[in-house]
Amino acid sequence: MTPWLTADEDFPRSLPAGLTPADIARIDAAVAAHHAPSTRTTYASAWRGFERYCAERGFTSLPAAPEIVCAYITTQAERGLTMGMVTCTLAAISHRHRVAGLDDPTHSELVTRVRRGLRRILGVAPRRRARPLLVEDIREILATIDRTTAIGKRDAAIILLGFASAMRRSELAALEVGDIAHAQGGLLITVRRSKGDRHGAGQTIAIARGRSPETDPVEALDAWRRVRPRTAGSVFTRVRANGTVTSEPINAASVVRIVKTRAHAVGFTGDRITAHSLRAGHATSAAMAGVPLDRIAAQTRHRDLAMLVNSYIRPITSMHTTSSRHLGL
Repeated sequence: MTPWLTADEDFPRSLPAGLTPADIARIDAAVAAHHAPSTRTTYASAWRGFERYCAERGFTSLPAAPEIVCAYITTQAERGLTMGMVTCTLAAISHRHRVAGLDDPTHSELVTRVRRGLRRILGVAPRRRARPLLVEDIREILATIDRTTAIGKRDAAIILLGFASAMRRSELAALEVGDIAHAQGGLLITVRRSKGDRHGAGQTIAIARGRSPETDPVEALDAWRRVRPRTAGSVFTRVRANGTVTSEPINAASVVRIVKTRAHAVGFTGDRITAHSLRAGHATSAAMAGVPLDRIAAQTRHRDLAMLVNSYIRPITSMHTTSSRHLGL
């Protein structure tokens, strides 16, 4: 058996002798595709945290004893880790052990009981959700952007397209020129891969032209593409400090930074603004405008309607439907 390293693991595996480098490369690619890139990144980060904890205390991380896993997640919970992150940490630890062919400590009765206890202590609801950016917020943000500059054109296009399409930050960053087609009344965008389409079947979403030139997502995208290099590849690219537009693609973190920076410029510093604020704002604004739930779900591509209602729509629309308004107080 010949030891080797998979593309996304830091421990050796063994395969029968005689395999060629091409064989190993193909297997590596298939192993890497088992999880989405974002999942691999999250798992790697969570695993590094567990490794550091074990190294500092002289524990063995691989294989790890169930008691050590319990000590780690309870310590992290005490430091403010959410239940969602506890679950992610356990998934990362489980993944490492399973790939290494070792017994999974997270399946032990002790870890199961501690996990259930933490669910009761911490709760399972997110502690802070992204603040939805509504139509009036988008207008206010756009008013502060100098759209005569290349970076202003790009940022305005990202904000308007992100809001109008309800795409995720990773989908905006991954958007390529060939994914966009002009159609009567707007755009048709192909999302080649997404969180809800992990096998890459592809999904098409439509973007209607805006009523106002200042908030028209189609015009904003066209304005950016007129200054963007006329090459294939990513739609949204980096702009250097001197204003030079490059062909280098931005990433999902760049989308977050752009939305935060532009929102903070108009005073949204006290709210939780992320790139997800655009997607949440689309769903919330559509619901407040009376758009049926099935049409909103078709745009956001939510399979779980309860998630759409409880996480996006209900927190804002509840103020319009509360019975307390009619109590005569």
